[in-house]
Amino acid sequence: MQYRIGGVVCVVIWGLAALFAWGESGITPDGLALAAVLMGRDATEAERQTPQALWRAVEAHDEVLADWLCQDLTITGPKLLESVDGRTRFLLAVAAATGKPSEEVGSADYGAALAAYRSACKQRRARRLARVKAEFPRLVYARHFVMGGSHYAYTEALSDAQAERNFRAGGQLCLAEWRDGLWHETVLTETKEGVIRDADVDYDGRAILFSLKRSDRGDDYHLYEMDAATREIRPLTEGLGIADYEGCYLPDGRILFNSTRCMQIVDCWWTEVSNLYRCDRDGQNILRLTFDQVHLNYPSVTSDGRVLYTRWEYNDRSQMYPQPLFQMQLDGTQQSAVYGENSWFPTTIIHARGVPGSSKIFAIATGHHSRQPGELILIDPTRGRQEAEGVTRVAPVRPTKSVIIDAYGQEADLFAYPYPIDERTLLVTYNPDGWTRVDGKRHENRMTGFGIYWMDIDGQRELLVSRRGLACGRSVPLRPRPRPPARPSFVDYARPTGTFYVQDVYAGPAMEGVARGTVRTLRVIGLDYRAAGIGSNGNGGPGGGALISTPPSVGNGAWDPKILIGDAPVYADGSVFFTTEARTPLYFMLLDDKGRMVQTMRSWTSLQPGENASCVGCHESKNSVPLASARPTRALAAGPRQLAPIFGPRRGFSFLKEIQPILNTHCAGCHDGRPDRPDLTATVVTDPAAKRHWTRAYLTLTHARPDQKEPPARWRGVPDHAILNWVSAASAPPIQPPRSAGSATSKLFNERLDKGHCKTLKPDDLARLALWVDLGVPFCADYTEAAAWSPEEWEKHRRAMAKREAADAVDRATLHALAKERDN
Repeated sequence: MQYRIGGVVCVVIWGLAALFAWGESGITPDGLALAAVLMGRDATEAERQTPQALWRAVEAHDEVLADWLCQDLTITGPKLLESVDGRTRFLLAVAAATGKPSEEVGSADYGAALAAYRSACKQRRARRLARVKAEFPRLVYARHFVMGGSHYAYTEALSDAQAERNFRAGGQLCLAEWRDGLWHETVLTETKEGVIRDADVDYDGRAILFSLKRSDRGDDYHLYEMDAATREIRPLTEGLGIADYEGCYLPDGRILFNSTRCMQIVDCWWTEVSNLYRCDRDGQNILRLTFDQVHLNYPSVTSDGRVLYTRWEYNDRSQMYPQPLFQMQLDGTQQSAVYGENSWFPTTIIHARGVPGSSKIFAIATGHHSRQPGELILIDPTRGRQEAEGVTRVAPVRPTKSVIIDAYGQEADLFAYPYPIDERTLLVTYNPDGWTRVDGKRHENRMTGFGIYWMDIDGQRELLVSRRGLACGRSVPLRPRPRPPARPSFVDYARPTGTFYVQDVYAGPAMEGVARGTVRTLRVIGLDYRAAGIGSNGNGGPGGGALISTPPSVGNGAWDPKILIGDAPVYADGSVFFTTEARTPLYFMLLDDKGRMVQTMRSWTSLQPGENASCVGCHESKNSVPLASARPTRALAAGPRQLAPIFGPRRGFSFLKEIQPILNTHCAGCHDGRPDRPDLTATVVTDPAAKRHWTRAYLTLTHARPDQKEPPARWRGVPDHAILNWVSAASAPPIQPPRSAGSATSKLFNERLDKGHCKTLKPDDLARLALWVDLGVPFCADYTEAAAWSPEEWEKHRRAMAKREAADAVDRATLHALAKERDN
């Protein structure tokens, strides 16, 4: 069969079989002709069944050529084979690449046009990759299934997982080397039954770090190190039922990694949580650095020595959108948001890496209920830190607007694991076709192929490593690299405390419109995290909706039990300075002279032992600087204060112990459930869905109702009720105005109790009631209180807590050793 192009017309003699094939398969005659030229042969009957199958055959013949064509035509391969003007498109690509007029190109046959196109593209490729070949002649990466599950972070696949597990066997640790004008792949080690992931290279370029899970149920992810020269492998961490993954080398010689050693499950599902840990180079002295509610992901070290990572968080707000980018120092101090902490957009920022010598960051903007790949973005925090202020969608550069989308970034080509070269160019894992579609619906196939590409922000690209077979994971050059400058650490592991200093609580958008003198107290509250999933209810509101596992509150109430830590005085100039416990998740509330909440953090922070943390104000921009002052603030002049107890010692807040006795004494005598009288009695109401024994008073005050008609009923409260309202667990991500909810706005206080509705209530009683409301109406002081569990469920919780205690014992031993080392 001969193909010739005359002008823009290709004369091809086709049989009836080809025409019928077009109608059945969707492949046009133009598509078949083009595929035959690209492969140097006619397609087989099997290859002609679908455009996808035929394009896979084209890629198998010459994947780089196939990618050039798709790139230049800005079309996917299957779509090209389906187009009725494929030959015209091909001619335009040849003309553009060679710089020749289309008439001249069109007078040649397909073979000559293809040869000219190939030659021009090779020259272009050589120009584009000159720096990569010179600086990154060897790349290390893993091949594995596409990471993610029902949520992007669910990748631990624990052997004893309580529920969701995401595992597909097959993994390789690979080396790509530039030789003879091409990249050649060598498999350094592989597993048929397990998974290899998360390659990293040490600063000397002599060792390769990776995670390996040898089998589905008989092993878990652990850290391993390979000698790059000898290829000898040594294990660093171990322990069945523990996953250690996403490791990265630190400039001080130690290793930072993500791990399930915290022994928590997420608030809104049943999946195990991972936090960041540090170990010595040999895997010893494992120490927990973060104390966070749900998943952290993908730590990486910037050229100036900071650690970037993704932090999913949702204290007193919806779980759907706050997956911001965070940072900390190598020793875990100065944990703070970099981008998107109070944003709808981007839904999730993951796989972030700083650009060398720049404040800009390449990252992936992906979804919540999605896999990890998504859109490629460039973040410039100097332009802003919320919504789309500092985000640019790149490859190509295009307008970037804030949008509210759960599964963001899943509708087109897909990016993952950027490795910046400079502010314009990078290495990146990429699939130009995006997810496949079945019956018009997106199908996020875990075995979708991803290759490694050189790319610039305009979308120009060159394929380096094939996307055929298992997907490529994160790629790292195998070479020495500069170590960031060392920073002294002032962590004192012998101390159980640290200090917080706020220069002026009135500074920042969260306190806009609040008159000076309003705030009298900063209240410190701790969070308690669940170890096992037993029972559930649900919430819903402006920020979305979710299941709540092992709920400590009625639906829409607090996600977690709230721990009463203490109160610090706020001085007249707005400053506050206090000592509090380290290695504990803490959040702050600002209270007025009645002890009512003016503003709440809806996030949390934590201190390392001996850390002295400070901020300018209340949710002030991280681009702001300390307020100018000719003299020290009153708090600094006075020194750090010890926290005053909140109606007693440190404890979890219990409705049964703190509020129900007040109601029994002062309210239930009249409000006993008779007609037209709300029921504030201690009558037990068992909730078989949440597996809790609520009281009738609790359900009455929260205006709770069953949220589904069919049993078992899940009791859901009404957080925006005029009589009693609170900050909903499903509130929106952006900063909420002062006094937007809580005791300060509830009519129960302002129009009834404050005006003598119950004359026997003491001031402390009223303050406790306000505290309960401002905490988000929790019922349980811990996860076992008021539990309606079966013996099997109690045993499940016991096992989970025993597992947590064993991991905590390792952490405490490291802490003790570090304290002793400092003393010596």
